[in-house]
Amino acid sequence: ATGWIAWNNTDYDDLWDRSPYDHHPFEMHFGITDHAGRPKEPLRELAAFARVLERVDFARCRRTDADAALVVPAFLERGYPYSRPADRPLIFTSLHQGYVAARAADLPVALAREADGLPADAALYLLPSTRQLTTRTRRELERRAREGATVYLSFCSGEHPTTRGPWFHDLDGLFGVELQLSYGVAEPIEDDVLEMTFTEDFGSLAAGETLRFPVAGNEDSRAYLPVVPAGARVVATDAHGRPALLTYETGRGRTVLATYPLEHMAARTSRVNPEETHRLYAALARIAGAARPVTVDTPYVAADTLVREDGKRFVWLVSQADEELTVRPDADGELRDLESGEPVRDVVVAPYGVRVLELG
Repeated sequence: ATGWIAWNNTDYDDLWDRSPYDHHPFEMHFGITDHAGRPKEPLRELAAFARVLERVDFARCRRTDADAALVVPAFLERGYPYSRPADRPLIFTSLHQGYVAARAADLPVALAREADGLPADAALYLLPSTRQLTTRTRRELERRAREGATVYLSFCSGEHPTTRGPWFHDLDGLFGVELQLSYGVAEPIEDDVLEMTFTEDFGSLAAGETLRFPVAGNEDSRAYLPVVPAGARVVATDAHGRPALLTYETGRGRTVLATYPLEHMAARTSRVNPEETHRLYAALARIAGAARPVTVDTPYVAADTLVREDGKRFVWLVSQADEELTVRPDADGELRDLESGEPVRDVVVAPYGVRVLELG
């Protein structure tokens, strides 16, 4: 789904004694008008939104093509033998957190269902906290990397004690490592915060920089993957000097392995966003050559573009901050005010507000 539904019609104060409002009273005040038909703030916002859609001729617009694919494992939707009901919520929440991180990195990303086959033209494949893949997909990812793509996967042990660890063949060969994991045993993360320190430059991350991630998960999933390099290069270590991020050059591309379940840990942490996975995704995008047509220097404002049939492009800046922010977008063209056409550099975005600009 890529559209919107305006919901709900009106408030229902006068129906307080009827079902479902007599036992769900909060349902009475979801309206965009009050019980007397007077406009509420959501209706005024919808009216402003409609004016923007008309101004950009939204019906003739589409999202800019994405160079990054967020891979949706088939185990989310198919009941394979030895899979467990607990697998699906983990897959879903990890994907959700991966999408949030991609948006915070201003990285356009497309959801790619493993069940449909992987898109052939992605520069970057993201597999957040992924433990289950079919053999066909694992081999296809290796082929894509050899042909020039970047394949990123973060390890996840799973949230149940049966079949812990990677559930696809030859992780060693795909990522250039040797597993040091005993079958079925979870190696617990004992720190409350993962410190990932880079030992060399990695995309937009400089050697010596440290990313910090709150650790979370249950007794099965709060686990890391012990490996030693076997062709891969360690680009970041944890606080104990163990490999935390490795890259393996293969053919014209590469694979990247995070030995911690970054997205899963974030998904299991309350009020965690924005957390620092977006910085890793931005670095991956730079390494992969995945386009980010417009970026801002704060994860509290998401930036993306639409392109119209006539070639005109529009930048959308969407704030998740509860205060006014001023940002200076970095775009691959000149930004202009939607109404006046005047050039724009610094953009003021209201709390939870949206600004739309033309991109020349």
